[in-house]
This record gives sequence, C-alpha cells and structure tokens, in this order.
Amino acid sequence: MPHPTHALPERILAPYRGGATALVTNIVHNGEMSVTASGKVDHAQSTPPEDLIFEIGSITKVFTALLLSLLVEEGKIDANRPINALAKELSDIPSWITLRALATHTSGLPRIHVPLWKALIFSLPDDPYATFSRGDLFAWFNRHKGSKRPRRMRHAYSNLGYGLLGEALAISEGKPFQELLTEMVIAPLGLVDTSSHLTVSQQARFMQPFNTRDKAVTPWTFQAIAGAGCLRSTARDLGRFSNAVIGALVNPVTPLDRAICQSVKPELCLGPRGATEPVAQCLGWLSIKVNANAPRMLFHNGGTAGSTSSLYICPAANAAVTILSNRGVAAGLRSRMQLQQCNPDQAINDLFAAIE
Repeated sequence: MPHPTHALPERILAPYRGGATALVTNIVHNGEMSVTASGKVDHAQSTPPEDLIFEIGSITKVFTALLLSLLVEEGKIDANRPINALAKELSDIPSWITLRALATHTSGLPRIHVPLWKALIFSLPDDPYATFSRGDLFAWFNRHKGSKRPRRMRHAYSNLGYGLLGEALAISEGKPFQELLTEMVIAPLGLVDTSSHLTVSQQARFMQPFNTRDKAVTPWTFQAIAGAGCLRSTARDLGRFSNAVIGALVNPVTPLDRAICQSVKPELCLGPRGATEPVAQCLGWLSIKVNANAPRMLFHNGGTAGSTSSLYICPAANAAVTILSNRGVAAGLRSRMQLQQCNPDQAINDLFAAIE
C-alpha cells in the first residue's frame, strides 16, 4: 500500500470539491489500491467509496481508442484506411479522415456537432448528446459533403470525431458501440462497474451530478457520440484498469495487452518543435513529461455538466492516480483556470517520484 504520507495535495483536490458533492481518490502502487473519500457520501450508506459510481466523461476516449487498437491488433481493421471505405453508410465522410486521425484528434472535425458560437449564445441542452443519433451523425456529414481538406491537419480536440470513431467501429463489427466495447475491452479487463447503462443496483451507487453552484444536474446520456464520453465507473475499476495497463507494458501476453502497448505510443508531439515530448498525443491518451528527466505519465481527464475526473498512470513508478468527483469543475471558465493554476501535472509527478 502507498505510505500514508503519499496523498494528493489539497491544492489539487480543491477545484473538485463542492458543498453538495463527493470526492474519491485512488492511489495505486505496485498493484495495491489506497482509496480515500470526502464530502457528501452519506447517501451511499454502506457502499465503500471505491464502489461509488461517477460519470467519467472523456476518459471514455481512452477505452474507445483501445478498442480501435485491439481491432487493429486482431487484423480486423486498418487504422490508416479512409473511413469512408469501411461501409456504405460512411460514404459521406471526407476521404482524408482515417480511424487514426479520429483517435489522435487530427481529423479536422470540430469539437462538437453544433457551431461553438451557437452553443455559447443559445447554450446547449441539459443533456446535450442524448438525442444525437447515428442518423443525425450521417446527416451532419451529408450537410458538409464536399468540404475542402484543411491545409494543415492540426491537432484539435474533437468529441464529434470520437463519436464518429465509436460508430465506425460499431458498424465495422456489426454491433452497437457500447456492447462491442464491453465485450472486447471492459469485460476482458475484469471491470464490473464500467458501463454507460447501469443496472438497478448500480444506479443505487451512482453519484448524482452537481454543477459548480451545488445544483443537481441531469446526468449525460449518449447515442452517436458515445465513444467520446458515455462511460460511468468507480475508483476500484479505474484502479484495475491502471494495473492492467501497467502489467501489459511490462509483459504483453494477450492481444489486448499488445493493443494497450500500441495505444500508449506517442503519435505526435504537441509541444515546441524539437522538444523531447513535453506533451504528446497517443491513441486516446496524452503522454506527459513535466521535464526532460521526469518519467512519462499517461493522462486523460473527463468533464460533464456535473462530474469531473482525472486518471494518471506512471508505468516507471508502477503507480496511478484516479480522482473522481460529482462536481462539474469543467462547467465554468473560472473553475478550469483554477484547476490549471494548481499545476496538477507537476504535483502528480512529484507524488509519483515520492512513491517510487
């Protein structure tokens, strides 16, 4: 178990806290988990904090990209093939968009399916992706058919792109995305509480999301954008997932292990030219080195209107950190700035250094 002094500093945790919300952290080291909880967890009664279920938002993208890597590993799909060649349904997708481009946010697609100016002026619905179906996704591309390829395929974070990635994989395999993801990735990893559709007993452990004003908000649901953010999970399951990633990197035995190894390889550097990988985009993951001598950390976070999460894995330290909150830190600019000002990457790196 991690030493008791190995705890996340309060300056990291403060942006996740709220008067009506709960905060659960999990520090994994050498395969062992150390879970702590604070805030409003009373309603969960006897449920251990590691089994409380939170929205994890965009951490879903790591799982979607891993599904892609596994299908590539099994020879079922070519990540570099134009996506419009996979199926007739995808024929309106621009020819320069590949599965790899979607997984690395280099497809040229916008962040969301509506113009940002419209989202800012008129605001999005409480559950913004709930009614956006596969038919709506295809209609979106049909409206934009004939658009020119961007001159420079720059890195631009895209929920729309990951939604398309999930739907393309589902069409390729002939199964709904969530069913395919569970069958090929989630269940083989032994994750029992990571899902987009909760059972009655799981729903009793689900943490009601709250915004930054401590107001209960609608949990997000997904159709065609599921690959970008549909999953809910627990600190225990994300700890298991972290251990699986670390184990696969040490001794890749199964196709899923080898897919994990492929998914964490840096695809493009996001820092200054000539830099030694300060931040790099992998398939889903971000790879972070806070300085040239620091170990590499794998990172992704997630934010909905009422939940915020972060997952860091440091293979060199055989350690990982999970932070789960049912407070929508990402809902406001001020909250996002507060989170960045506490320099979480450096603080997590220091924690890993202390553990190691």
